[in-house]
Amino acid sequence: MTMDGLETAEGLDCIRIIEDLAKVLKKESGLRNVLPITTAKVPIVKFFHVRSGLEVDISLYNLALHNTRLLSAYAAIDPRVKYLCYTMKVFTKIYKEPKKPEILVDGWNVYFFDKIEELSVVWPDCGKNTESIGQLWLGLLRFYTEEFDFKEHVICIRRKNLLTTFKKQWTSKYIVIEDPFDLNHNLGAGLSRKMTNFIMKAFINGRRVFGTPIKIFPKEYPSKMEYFFDPEVLTEGELAPNDRCCRTCGKIGHFMKDCPMRRKLRRHRDYEDIKNQRYTESKEKRSKEEKETQTKTTEKESSIKEGKLYLCTPQKRKLARVVVETGREKTPRQSAEKWKRLEDRDIREKRCFICGREGHIKKECPQYKGAT
Repeated sequence: MTMDGLETAEGLDCIRIIEDLAKVLKKESGLRNVLPITTAKVPIVKFFHVRSGLEVDISLYNLALHNTRLLSAYAAIDPRVKYLCYTMKVFTKIYKEPKKPEILVDGWNVYFFDKIEELSVVWPDCGKNTESIGQLWLGLLRFYTEEFDFKEHVICIRRKNLLTTFKKQWTSKYIVIEDPFDLNHNLGAGLSRKMTNFIMKAFINGRRVFGTPIKIFPKEYPSKMEYFFDPEVLTEGELAPNDRCCRTCGKIGHFMKDCPMRRKLRRHRDYEDIKNQRYTESKEKRSKEEKETQTKTTEKESSIKEGKLYLCTPQKRKLARVVVETGREKTPRQSAEKWKRLEDRDIREKRCFICGREGHIKKECPQYKGAT
């Protein structure tokens, strides 16, 4: 997968893009087993397409597109290539070995000659091989089990002559495979001794099964394909060694400490621990409060019995007059009228007890002053 306008993945957060892509793919009903692998050197997302029955890997800016173009060119040169590639694909799936993600190579020259019409000009032997697909497949098994020396030579598709490990300066003791674009990358570097022996055993048994003529197929095999690709015969019933796989999920591309499933289980376990801790603390707090309440109640009852404490009934509260305000805002005119009414009331309240007139009190009355 690439982005419009970007030649390389420089400046992109590949892990986040792969995770977001996985979230989108999980919403599709036609896809199953969507799994983002972000801990590998090249983050990918794997899923299974239900309608076609194909397993799909999507990655960002690696050699996958160029490998596809290269295989397409091979198939265009000779139609038998796609049958051989598919047969090899089925053959390698008998032990269900997880596919290792491709290596991201920035700035590497991925050019190859893809002008099929002009191929005969640069390759004189083009089209001269007339062997059948069966002969080519059996020849491939015979070559890698009888003629090819894995300790001395490198599996290489870009040249006709054998390439030695000494020339590549590779010291691997097992299967050595040169990447068709990144010539410094050994695709077999991740193979262990157990896996190498397992693969070679499958090739040797496959050479024997496919190279032995048979007229009548055994009745226990419903089809010819199940006869030729029987894992009980090719791998002698053994499972592929998982010494290079994650011990938690069984997949390659990351170590056990970086396994996404382990991190998920750890987060769930931490959440449960915190939840249990909070529940325990809350339970202890409630128990402590209940004990304190019970102790206080016991002390109070004992004090009442001894006569040190008297029970008092609370007095009834007096009802207070509640003044409800309307909440209306008073205008200046209303305030002036109110003060005028108050002044009139004060004047009316000034009534003399000697003469009975309003406007003055007893000590201001002329009759009272005259009498004194």
